Amino acid sequence: MADDDDVFTKLPLDVVFQILAKLPTKSLLQLRRVSKSFNPLILQPHFLKLHLTADADADHRLHVIYYESTDYTKAYFSFHAEKSFSSCKILETPFKSVHGYLRIVGSDRGVVCLFDTNYFTFVGTVILWNPFIGKFKILPCPQEVNCFRSNVSHMAVGFGFDHINFDFKVVKILYSCDNEHEFMPKALICSVKSGSWRSSGLVVPCFMSKNWASSVFVNGVVHWLAYKQPRINGQPNCIMGFDVVEEAFKLMEVPQNLGPNSKELRLCSWIDEKSVALFVGYHENMGEAWDLWLMNDYGNVESWTRNRTIVLEQVFYPLKIVNGGDILAAIGDEKLVSIDVENEEVRDLEVCGLPLSFYAASYMPSLAMIDIGEQLLE
Repeated sequence: MADDDDVFTKLPLDVVFQILAKLPTKSLLQLRRVSKSFNPLILQPHFLKLHLTADADADHRLHVIYYESTDYTKAYFSFHAEKSFSSCKILETPFKSVHGYLRIVGSDRGVVCLFDTNYFTFVGTVILWNPFIGKFKILPCPQEVNCFRSNVSHMAVGFGFDHINFDFKVVKILYSCDNEHEFMPKALICSVKSGSWRSSGLVVPCFMSKNWASSVFVNGVVHWLAYKQPRINGQPNCIMGFDVVEEAFKLMEVPQNLGPNSKELRLCSWIDEKSVALFVGYHENMGEAWDLWLMNDYGNVESWTRNRTIVLEQVFYPLKIVNGGDILAAIGDEKLVSIDVENEEVRDLEVCGLPLSFYAASYMPSLAMIDIGEQLLE
């Protein structure tokens, strides 16, 4: 390897960076182990930025599944190949929950965002974790939220990557017990670069209930299902988005003709992750049925179309659209399955957990946060 090092030292630094940027994350980590001379190169901010945008791991995309064990004692992350869904690795959650209840917020550019929360209030701590390199960062608690202030009843959390400033950002939206009289909802933003929270100064346009609100990150925007007015009955009637680059809120309508019998809405990304899709659940005599709606032209509410209907003879919870249109779902007997709608086939993926605890996201290995010397997992 020493001879190879000598060759690289004779090349211009920009050329070395361009060569290394084409290597997948796994190969770069191997280089660090066999050659100390590569460490300072790989850790340079310019190279980390270059590799994060080079898409060198495009052929190594994975699905990450978060779920809790059926005895309620452990939480796991299960990594699977993108197309075959074969199991690659299973990790126990490496964090001991302080508040008692872990939630996954999202995943992007190799970083998984977790929220350590209290089951009854949904107020808690944000953890950013790169499981591929074993590094994590615990974000500080905002001054606006502490145990001596009771006016914050719950919060919604979103996570995404700012591709303009090359920074990971987390947004917290604080709600009170009585949003009409105590205080207006407040949005706080924290980035990895700054390491601190700041008020956005923005008017939060929508209300989210006290139940945990899952988010979807598409086109640089975090999306939540929400209500136009507080304390509204029934299903959410809009999608609230937060642009992590512009740091601005946006509002989109859900399909207007869902029907009166819809009992649950679940937001997800489309296969190419360039638009949003919506699962709409109905209760049928023969089991559970969900309609899948797609926003064909992102941002254009007139482009919502019903794509397909999925029916099983048992209760199931759709999680994600994968592999050319198959539906990843958790079924009532505590299993994760893949549903081939066209051929009406259900494949057991041999992952068992609490059905309502499952969360699925795309995952691509990266070196993100490798330069954070805060806490290193063994």
